Amino acid sequence: MFLKIAKHIIFLLAKIPTRLLYIFADFLFFIQTYFVQYRKKVVVENIKSSFPTFSDEEIQSLAKKFNRHLCDYAVEAVRALKISQKELDTRIEFKNLEILKQIKAENKNCMLLCGHIFNWEWLIGAVHHLPTPNTFAVYHALSNKEIDDIMRQSRERFNTHAIDMKETPRVMMKTPNDGNSTFLFVSDQSPHSSMIHYDLDFLNQTTPVFIGFDKLARKLNYGIVYVNITKPKRGYFIFSFERLLPKNEKFEENEIVHLFYQALERNIQNAPANWLWSHRRWKYKRGIDY
Repeated sequence: MFLKIAKHIIFLLAKIPTRLLYIFADFLFFIQTYFVQYRKKVVVENIKSSFPTFSDEEIQSLAKKFNRHLCDYAVEAVRALKISQKELDTRIEFKNLEILKQIKAENKNCMLLCGHIFNWEWLIGAVHHLPTPNTFAVYHALSNKEIDDIMRQSRERFNTHAIDMKETPRVMMKTPNDGNSTFLFVSDQSPHSSMIHYDLDFLNQTTPVFIGFDKLARKLNYGIVYVNITKPKRGYFIFSFERLLPKNEKFEENEIVHLFYQALERNIQNAPANWLWSHRRWKYKRGIDY
């Protein structure tokens, strides 16, 4: 009952104009900074380990900037449920779209890879700009049906098909590789210890990573593109496409994974406060947990 009521409240909040929701984000930031301090220890430890040369003052400053972006993200995610296509188009900009057009001209489907950089949710909502008629957003389905329904409704508003990551291989295998489909992966999630099959160096740390998208992309011969996300000012985002290419004629095993994390690290280094530092990305340690 509580979740159903919360769902109705969220949809009511989503109708509030974006500029007014940012006032609410300011209030959330005040509460987060001085009272709740959501995952403060995780955020600080992640930043400290990722930037070992940072002083305590620099770490705290970055954590505070991150919290500001996190609160903005919260209201932007809510607003995504009702924002009009017209308004969304005024708040986003695409760069290097010709890369996607070239992949389509090669009669290849496209795999878009991005990280949890604010605001990846609005990228999902803006896929009507892409040259392919079919777009799929891969996500981790939640066990709570009410919350999962909200996520799906948000991501499927503008002609995107949201698919559970467990169903992704089946869907991709049956989709013709003819240049008419794009699959979007937010690929920097941390696998459970029982699912860790590979790790690499990322942000000065040994990092367990998912490799399923690498296997699928090589098997199906998709064009691979990294989406660099920047936030020039509050409520506005630039999505810039960068094609990932093999060192030799074909991608080697896990080469796409390495290229993705290298691109993601560059993206983070350019604007570190925009990445989701509150995720427990390094909770599993090599030699201890796997």
